[in-house]
Parts: sequence; C-alpha cells; structure tokens
Amino acid sequence: MMWRPAVHWAEVMALVMVLGACAETPEELKKDPVDRGVYQTWDDVINRWIGQNRTELGYELGPPTFHKEAEDGSTELVWDMTYPNAAGQAQMYNLLPLYGGNVNCKLVYFADPNGVIVKGQRIGCD
Repeated sequence: MMWRPAVHWAEVMALVMVLGACAETPEELKKDPVDRGVYQTWDDVINRWIGQNRTELGYELGPPTFHKEAEDGSTELVWDMTYPNAAGQAQMYNLLPLYGGNVNCKLVYFADPNGVIVKGQRIGCD
C-alpha cells in the first residue's frame, strides 16, 4: 500500500510541529536559572534584566533592599549586597559573579509603570 509511508511521514511532521511549539523562547530561558548559567560580571547581571519584568527580577535576586515608587508609577529598585537579605534564585544556585571578602556592591534598577526594567546600574561591585 502506497499511502502508509505518507501517513507515517505526516505523523512525524505533526510530532515535530508539536515539539517545536513546546520549545522555550530565548526570553523564557532567561527566566530559568539553570539554563542561564553563571553571571560572569556584575554588568552581566544588570544587562540581562533590561527589558525584562521586574517581578521576574525579584525572583532572581530576591526582594529588593529598597524600592521607591514615583508619582508616574515608575519604580526604583535597589539590591544592596552588603546587607543580609532573603536569597533569590541567583544566590541559591550560586549564579552571581564571584567576589572577594570586600563586598561593596549595590544594584539599582528602574522599572517603567508597566513593570518593565528600562535601565540599571551598579554602584561598587568591583
């Protein structure tokens, strides 16, 4: 019967399409600490989160040490690495850059009213 190979070919193609639809996008992979890998520098920590959701950033770094909302709904978020804080996924999975005993690092992010990180900077983090 000639139609049988065509049926198997159609089944294989359908399976490939389903598996492709289930694959994670690069943006989704950014959210999973195991797939992201270790941050090489503190600048990588800043840059990876530009354009991402501030809620996801909170999961990554833990709750911010300080946050302040402006009247327009934008938010400033600060993680002071010199202050003991609840650990986020990056700390739990040891993904943060290695640094010596002199921790002098603050990460500052700014989120727009929609909760998207629009810029970030580090203070210290040498």
